[in-house]
Amino acid sequence: MAFQFDGYLLSIKPARHVLTLIPGWGVHRLTLFFEAAGTGDIPEGQAHQLSGELWVNDMGNSGWLGPLMQRWPMEANPEGRNISFDVMLTDAQILGLEKARKGPELELRVDLTAVQLGAIAGWPARTDQLTVRISHEEWAKTLAQLDAGAFVDVLVPVTEVENRATAARRLREAKSLIGAGRFEEAVGKARLALDAVREACDTVNVVRNLPSAQQRSQEQRWGMLIQSAYQLFSGAQHDDSGTTEHFTWSRADAIAAVATAAGLLARLEDLP
Repeated sequence: MAFQFDGYLLSIKPARHVLTLIPGWGVHRLTLFFEAAGTGDIPEGQAHQLSGELWVNDMGNSGWLGPLMQRWPMEANPEGRNISFDVMLTDAQILGLEKARKGPELELRVDLTAVQLGAIAGWPARTDQLTVRISHEEWAKTLAQLDAGAFVDVLVPVTEVENRATAARRLREAKSLIGAGRFEEAVGKARLALDAVREACDTVNVVRNLPSAQQRSQEQRWGMLIQSAYQLFSGAQHDDSGTTEHFTWSRADAIAAVATAAGLLARLEDLP
């Protein structure tokens, strides 16, 4: 991105660390960081006011996110300087960004206007656009600052029981796989996490020789839920001819699988 004024050029590019997110109550502040530098015959102390809008360009779709706000004017310094812009994003917007992203990098578009302040003849203004690409790793770290993703986090108690600790690790891996867009693998990790649940609840024996649905005990109904989840998620690990080979897994499916497995694992806190 570059703004050509009389006698000099003001250029702007994304910083190495391009964004951070500060959580609020339903509305959050996203800050974008850039590096700005001037070349040419720059008037001493020449200041500029920059403003603009942030858009999302992702999966062929384009959407307006909000106005960009710069906190103070900037000088066109040949040595360069760091600048930042803030935009307010709601919970719904962040959820929409995450759904549109579907695992790959997030592509944002910055539309900026630079106004030369204190010019002799009026207020010269220039406009330009810049595409900012956010890797899925950086965006996942940014979302973590909200202590919330696009799915419910279930607190799994820290335990010294080996198979339960392993199950918790698999759920953490599943969450990372969702962020990377590898949904089938995430469901497979959720299935593996249920091994500890099935063992602790002895579900194979609990669901053997069940009475009618209306006559089942609470333990038997929990056992049915665990076994049903286990059998469903097993479809992500096997390609059985005519059945599981045709299973497909969306992001929503993976989120539901991980949340289900995490909730069932968390129940074990009160079990020996």
